Amino acid sequence: MSSETSLSAPTANWRIAPSVPVAIGVFIAYVVVFIGLSSTSGIAYDDWFDSGANAVRTAVIPLVGGCLVLIVFVVWARWDWVFKDPERLPMYGFLWVPLALFAVGIVVHLAVADWSKTSADLLLAILAAGLLVGFAEETLFRGIILRSLRTNLRPEAWVMLISSLWFGFFHLTNILNGSPAAGVVNQCLQASAAGVVLYLFRRVRGLLVVGMVAHGLWDMSVFVPAPTGTLAVADLAVQVLVVLSALVAAIIMLRRDRMMTVTSTGVQTR
Repeated sequence: MSSETSLSAPTANWRIAPSVPVAIGVFIAYVVVFIGLSSTSGIAYDDWFDSGANAVRTAVIPLVGGCLVLIVFVVWARWDWVFKDPERLPMYGFLWVPLALFAVGIVVHLAVADWSKTSADLLLAILAAGLLVGFAEETLFRGIILRSLRTNLRPEAWVMLISSLWFGFFHLTNILNGSPAAGVVNQCLQASAAGVVLYLFRRVRGLLVVGMVAHGLWDMSVFVPAPTGTLAVADLAVQVLVVLSALVAAIIMLRRDRMMTVTSTGVQTR
């Protein structure tokens, strides 16, 4: 049996074969549930984390709904490689740099945050939202969507790029929650770069849970009230370095992974 046949033909474990159209369907279901639950709160996007009650209503409850959609699909579909790669992919030297900067970014976010504005109930809601968003968005983008893109011998370079851009422009949905269009576009570009880094967190060990932890910690640090003045400048500088390093890493992978595919037998180079 050829590698392409083994990728496209259903296995004994699948209920439905991995494919991009199926992943699109899951993505739409997740967006409908999350946006539907968050938009009915009547709370402006910029006020989501002003209080614990706001955060629970606009983020925690919608994320719980989204997680349920993903859990039902994963359990029902029984796709392989959603949470673990069949083989660890190579990590070229520079690819470690965005991971290190991302970790530094989390520490800096937490160090310069305005903790005086963080009540106990808000902190609990932030912790819950971070855990939920780490599980939900990684399961969707670096799990289900990434698995669907690894069909038909698609080069891993394109799998990385498409899944990262898909994650980035998913944030266009924030317009539906009342976020300003200009801010959303900027968020989409930054999130696309973050998608590259989160892809690398999965790649470094071949385990989705690594990306879940990194994603959850980053969002927790971002949800805490931001600083002003000099501290805000330092925070922004680290974010810029993360984005720039992600762009360099993406270029390296686009050059080196053009002939690499992930198949049922592991990583193959054509």
